[in-house]
Amino acid sequence: MLVKLPTTGAVLLSGDAVHFKSNWENRGLPTINFNRDQTASSMQHMAEIMARENAQLWINHDKAQRDSLKLSPSFYD
Repeated sequence: MLVKLPTTGAVLLSGDAVHFKSNWENRGLPTINFNRDQTASSMQHMAEIMARENAQLWINHDKAQRDSLKLSPSFYD
């Protein structure tokens, strides 16, 4: 999901398409994915959106990245 925030800019939320930063960087596909071809296609589509929108990628399952983000009650605008 792409979210456009006034100050932060475009943020692409990975949902379950990407679980970890290393998956994204290496285009690694978790073995538990239902359909590897669809996942690879989704990752390519995400890369295209990020390039077009100059978006950040937020990967919910990636603890290191999550720990670097503001959490409630802080917020992004």
